Amino acid sequence: STYALCMHLLLLFLTPILSIMKLLLSSSLFSLITASSVSTDRVVNPSRITFESLGRIDNDSLLVEALGTDGFVSVTNIPGFKQSKHSLMSNLHSCMMGLGDDAVAAHYFDDGTIRRSFATATLPEVGAQPIKSLEDLELLSEYCQSLQGELSSFRSSVEATTKLFSQKLSTEMGVYLQTPLMTSNVDGVVYDSISEVVAGGEHLEHFHSYQKDSFSGDAEATTIELHTDQGFFIAFTPGLIASSQDPTKQLKLSDGFYVQDRYGEKAAVKFSEEDDLVFMIGDGANQYINNNFVGSTDATPLRSTPHALSFPAQIDSSDVRVWYGLMVLPPNNALLRSSGLTHGEVREALMDASTSGDSISLGCSSQDMKAVIHTSRHLSGPSEILNCTSDELFCWYRCQPLDDELKTCADRDLSLECVDSQGQITEPAQHNGAAPACYNSTAMHTHDEEDGHDHTHDDGDDEHTHDDGDDGHTHDDGDDGHTHDEDMGTKATSTGSRNTDGNLFALSLRTSYIIISTILTVW
Repeated sequence: STYALCMHLLLLFLTPILSIMKLLLSSSLFSLITASSVSTDRVVNPSRITFESLGRIDNDSLLVEALGTDGFVSVTNIPGFKQSKHSLMSNLHSCMMGLGDDAVAAHYFDDGTIRRSFATATLPEVGAQPIKSLEDLELLSEYCQSLQGELSSFRSSVEATTKLFSQKLSTEMGVYLQTPLMTSNVDGVVYDSISEVVAGGEHLEHFHSYQKDSFSGDAEATTIELHTDQGFFIAFTPGLIASSQDPTKQLKLSDGFYVQDRYGEKAAVKFSEEDDLVFMIGDGANQYINNNFVGSTDATPLRSTPHALSFPAQIDSSDVRVWYGLMVLPPNNALLRSSGLTHGEVREALMDASTSGDSISLGCSSQDMKAVIHTSRHLSGPSEILNCTSDELFCWYRCQPLDDELKTCADRDLSLECVDSQGQITEPAQHNGAAPACYNSTAMHTHDEEDGHDHTHDDGDDEHTHDDGDDGHTHDDGDDGHTHDEDMGTKATSTGSRNTDGNLFALSLRTSYIIISTILTVW
C-alpha cells in the first residue's frame, strides 16, 4: 500500500541519521559538554583530626596526607570551643546591626548578598588586638556585650589550635624542608621551621555576617567565585545559620561552601557539628613551602585549595550566615628569595602603587579586591616589584611560570594572556583565580560580532563600585586590609579552540533536525 511504501522510505532516510546521532551522543564530545554542567552534585567530607592528636608527637603523616590531597582538614574536640563559638556567633549579626552602618563595614555582592564585617588582628609578640568598633562605644547593646564576653576565650582557642597545627605540620614536614625556611632583613633573624614562620607573621581576623533579601539579586548566583587565598593558610569556622531577630534561636550548619577537589571538579563540602575549626592551605604554601623541599622525593607538597561560596535566599528571610576566619601571613621582615624585598615591603609597595585610596595587599583574599587598580594595565609596577622573568607572566597578583606549551602561543597564532576561569582576559592584579593561557582573540572578537551583543566595558570599570573609603573591608588599627572569604581559583586553559567542538556538535544536531523535519513535512 501507499502507507507502507512511505513508511519504508522514511526508515531508509532515518536509519543513517539516527546512527549518526547515536554516535554523537555516545562520544566523548557530548560527555565533555554535559560534564561542565554537572559540577555541584559532588560532595566531599573533610578529613578530621582531634585537638588532642595535634599535640601528640608522632609522624603518622595523617595531617600532611590530608593537606596534600584535599588541601584542608577539620580539627574536632577543641576544649570549650563549641559553646564559646555558638554563643558568639548567635549574637554577631544583632550586635552589628545595633552598631549601625558607620561602625560596621558592609559589602554588596552582585547576587544581592550583603556582607557585614568586623576586622582585627593578632600580632607577633604583641597579641590579640581589639575590635575597634566595639572599643569606641561606651554603651554597647546586650548582643555586643554577650559577644564581647566570649571574644577573648574564642580567639584564644583559635590561636592555641593554630599554634598546635603549625607545630604538628613542622614535625611532619620538617625533615623534608631546607633550613632556614625563610631569611629576613634583620641580622640574626631567620625562620627555621613552619611553626616559626606562623609565629612570626600577622594573623588577620574577620567576623562576617551574610544576609540576603529573597527579592534581590539572582537566587542561583555564586556569591564569591572560585579562588585561592594568598596567605599561608586560613583557619575558619564552618558557616552557621543564625536568626537576625532571635539570637536565642538554635544555630544550624550552612551549606553552599564549595571546593575544587583534586580531580578538578567543583564539590560541596559537607561539614558536621563536630567540625570546630577548619584549616585550609593558601597559595603562600607554593611561595615558601613547596619550593623549599630538599633531599627526598617522598615529600608531599601542600595543596592550595580553590574554594567558593554560594548563599541562596533563605526560606526564613530573617536567617543570616555567620562566619569567622583567620589568615596567617608570612613575617613582614621575611625576604622574598626572588627579589630581595621583604613580604612587608612588597605589600606596602603594592598599596602605594594604588591610586584608588583603598587598602590592598598580597594577603587579600576577597575576590573583588584589586591591587594597583589603575596601574595594573602597565605591568611595570607589580612586575618590577615581583621580578617576573621572561619565563613568567604577571597574572593573579603574582609571577606565574610558563610551561613549554605556553611559551609557544605565538607560534600557533595565539596570544599569551592572563585568563580567568570563565575563559576571559582579566586584569593581572585581580584576585579571581586567573592563570596564563594561550588565547585566540580573533575567534572571540568574531563571536562577539556574530552574537549581536555589546561586550564593551568602560576602561577601569570592573563592576565593583566603592563608596569613598568603603570597599567592603573596613580595617581597624593593626589590620592592614586583608579580608578573608570562603573562596577558589581555577587554572585557566587555552581558549584558542574552546568553542569549536561545541559548535560542531550543535551544527550536527541542527542539520539532523532540519533533515528530519523536511522528510516529515514531505511525508
